[in-house]
Amino acid sequence: MTKKAAPLSSSLVAIKGNAAAPADAVGRHSQASVLSAATSPLNFKVDAAFRRRFRQHAANKDLKLNELLREALEAWEEKNGLK
Repeated sequence: MTKKAAPLSSSLVAIKGNAAAPADAVGRHSQASVLSAATSPLNFKVDAAFRRRFRQHAANKDLKLNELLREALEAWEEKNGLK
């Protein structure tokens, strides 16, 4: 699959906002594309074992941490009849 190059400025640097996405990432996680620049931090503390498990599961599924958290919340809502 060929990757379309981003338009370049006169100094041969990609123009901000026009970078080409890697071919394998296009359409990879549809929910991730829903995230906008208007995100806000969600900060809380967890024990070290939970943090390790959470990060390992995200890495095993090639997910960002916020993608795994979103999927976990949606699964919990579905399980509890909230969605």
